[in-house]
Amino acid sequence: MHAPVHKACACLVDDRGRLLVFDHPEDGGMQLPKGTVERGESPEDAVRRELQEESGIAYAGPLEPLGTLDRECEAGVEGNVHRHPQLWHLFLMRAVGVLPERFDHVASGSPEEDGLVFAFSWLATDAPLDGFAEPYRRAIALARAAL
Repeated sequence: MHAPVHKACACLVDDRGRLLVFDHPEDGGMQLPKGTVERGESPEDAVRRELQEESGIAYAGPLEPLGTLDRECEAGVEGNVHRHPQLWHLFLMRAVGVLPERFDHVASGSPEEDGLVFAFSWLATDAPLDGFAEPYRRAIALARAAL
């Protein structure tokens, strides 16, 4: 049995309660900004770093912990070779200022994602979760409940 891989997931909301989401060109679906907590890094530092690497947004505001999710990640998903458990640390982040309705960002910081173009948009509070994998649906439900 493998120890869980810790992930940090950004639930960034605007002043209308919409969540920042993106279409991942290689993982086949919509996602929230998320990534691995590096050795020696706190989940709080990781969520800020991941948001910046995946969206270009440098978030310095407060983090509201939303708890954790357990996920069994299958082999072949998100560039993983082996099946393994994950523990997602979820954080609600409130956007300051106006961000575009839609924008693209070239990902950086991760060998698997460097150079990929992520297409960002805002998910309305009542929008269906079609196109999101199960763990993202759970994360979005927790973020919506916290609003």
